[in-house]
Amino acid sequence: TYYFTQASIPRALPATDLACKAGRFGLNGQPYSSVDQALAAAKSESRPDDLIFVGGSTFVVAEVL
Repeated sequence: TYYFTQASIPRALPATDLACKAGRFGLNGQPYSSVDQALAAAKSESRPDDLIFVGGSTFVVAEVL
């Protein structure tokens, strides 16, 4: 499952645009307007033994840390 989001910077690609572009390659998921919202959704939909991988730009990863 993919949780598309955007960093809190002016140049960030909107999450909806990212989700649309990823969908062209068979990567389907929901867009979220903030990293916090995307991470919260991933946590709420995961099982205790699941691994949540956060990737993308350094800006997105930094918001999680």
